[in-house]
Amino acid sequence: MRGRDPAPKVIVVSSSSKKAGKSTLAAYLVRELGAASAIKVSAGGTHPTGDTVVTDPGRLAAPGTDTAALLDAGAKKVAWVNTSREQVGAGLARAIKGMPGGLLVIEGNSAVENIRPDFNVFLMAVPFEEFKPSATVALSEADLVLVDRSGAVGELELRELKKKIRAKAPRAEQLFYRAPRDRELAFEKAARHVRESLGLS
Repeated sequence: MRGRDPAPKVIVVSSSSKKAGKSTLAAYLVRELGAASAIKVSAGGTHPTGDTVVTDPGRLAAPGTDTAALLDAGAKKVAWVNTSREQVGAGLARAIKGMPGGLLVIEGNSAVENIRPDFNVFLMAVPFEEFKPSATVALSEADLVLVDRSGAVGELELRELKKKIRAKAPRAEQLFYRAPRDRELAFEKAARHVRESLGLS
């Protein structure tokens, strides 16, 4: 009898706000790292009652969706956990159980509140003071913080920002860039950092 696949290595992409670039980075990491699978987590939005894990290929491949971007990036298996905050843990556990071994990229802050990933990338974008509530936990657990400093951030402000990030995410590496000009290079460096940290070839 064939044994079960080993548990996947989990990379979570979290962010300070909705428009920080979380979906773009998640798809980029799937492609660059050759992740076998991916999960999109939506918590607290419009959803049916109870925990819902969407695996229907037609719904996941709908044009313009984050799940379609993950599929287009090369993930062989994708799921969408679309549920209430109270049910995220149960939905996420069920989705992960159905994933193969290898690398798994999960997009969503609430994932960090329910599992311990092997690596957590946190994206920050201006205005920095507009953190959504789930971002505070995600930042504190970050291994790498990518900061889009496209707004008016002077050198004195930048030094202060670095200190604040260090206080909230003491173990995280920090990488600053200006979008869209430097974003591709920043994402490339992020992928390299994940690869080295997880010992990937």
